[in-house]
Order: sequence, then C-alpha cells, then structure tokens
Amino acid sequence: MSRLLYNEAMKPALLSILLGAALLALTAFTAAPKSTTSTDPILGDAHSKLRVIIYQDLECPDCAQWHQIFKSQIIPRFGKQVGFEFRDYPLPQHQWSFNASVLARFFDIHSLKIGMAWRDYCFTHQNDLTPANLMDTAARFAHPYGITRTQLEDAFANPDLFALVQADQRRGGHDNVQHTPTILFNGTEAKTPQQLELWLAQAVEAGH
Repeated sequence: MSRLLYNEAMKPALLSILLGAALLALTAFTAAPKSTTSTDPILGDAHSKLRVIIYQDLECPDCAQWHQIFKSQIIPRFGKQVGFEFRDYPLPQHQWSFNASVLARFFDIHSLKIGMAWRDYCFTHQNDLTPANLMDTAARFAHPYGITRTQLEDAFANPDLFALVQADQRRGGHDNVQHTPTILFNGTEAKTPQQLELWLAQAVEAGH
C-alpha cells in the first residue's frame, strides 16, 4: 500500500477504507497497556472506576497548557486512584495535528511511554512544527528509541491507526465536544484544573 499523509482533500477516499476497518481496530488493535475497555492510552490507574476523559488536539495551545498541568500536578496527585484517558480530537482547521495523532498511535504500539513522550514533544514544540517538517521531526524524535523513518512512513499505510483517531473523533461527537481540550469527569466538563481537582478529591474521599 502506498504511504500517504492525511489532508482534508483525501478524506472521501480515506473514509471508504477507514470505516470498514474501524470496528476491527476498536476490538482487535493492541497498543500500550490500557484498560480492557479502551483503545486509548491511559495514565494512572487504568482499572479504576474513576475515569477522567481528555479530548485533546496536539496543535491546540490550550491543550498544551492543560497537558502540562496534568503531568506536573493532577496525575501525580490522583494517579493512584484515578485513570486518565487521552483521546485524539484533531480539529479540522489545524494542519498537522491529525498526522501527529496517527504517529502517536504508532508510538503507542511500541510503548505507552514513547507515545506519551511524543504527545509531550508536540505540545512543547507546537510553534516549531509544520506539515512540511512533521515527518523529519518525528524521525529525529524516534531515532533514540530504535524506530526508523521507514517504519514511521509505513504507519501511514496502516488503516487501523487512522481508524483509531477517527473513532475518537466520533466519540467526541457523541460526547458533544465543542472545543479542545474537553475534560470530562462523570460526563460533566471541568472548566478549570481547580474544578477538576476538587471533583477528584471529593470522589476519592467518598471512596468511589
């Protein structure tokens, strides 16, 4: 299969491939350690009944700010009691976030650590990334992990990876996501990190 990067003009052709593969991808695709009920990467306690859902776009500045707070503050505080599930929601107006999400899914196959490190890298280098340099940047990022550029290019011939990203986009539509980031706990959107931490503290104290 040819190696193609995604853009909006390709969407009709891709959909015919991806829709057929989506169900298989959701049930059979195995990535990094996760709960048995999710195809998305989970940090913290993947088996906890307490679950925070994070819809994020790797090109979104607000997502980058939230992501740093999750890493430095929220997950260290609540990670032993709560699962934090990261879902891909690349916005159509962004130029490289969909392809970056596909690459994140590819890195997840190797390990959750590499997949999350790539997401961290995208957030901290948003101003440097472009559609033109994304693959070169990803290749430099991947080299220390023993992953070659050819392997990265092959990821774009794997419809399962596209299907995982688009499945999250459909789930976001079902969850009425209107913007990124959208942070959900018990189906309710947290507007600020302080609000989310309050809810989590109350839930943990209640023993849920």
